[in-house]
Amino acid sequence: EYAPLVRSQWAIAASGLLVGLGTVLGSGCTSGHGICGLGRFQPRSLVATLTFMATGAVAATVVTRLFGGTL
Repeated sequence: EYAPLVRSQWAIAASGLLVGLGTVLGSGCTSGHGICGLGRFQPRSLVATLTFMATGAVAATVVTRLFGGTL
């Protein structure tokens, strides 16, 4: 059965701010590191991309298990 995702406006705003903060801290966006950086065989981009993916997996697991998939 299809269940729509439910997110509060605060969760959406907070996630947008966190993406912006991550872009600043990572010296580039996820797609920039993942596409261009990895295409150039940049070690920094490999580390950044692995970090983005691992953090996303952990965040998705936490939201699903602790909050029942909603925030």
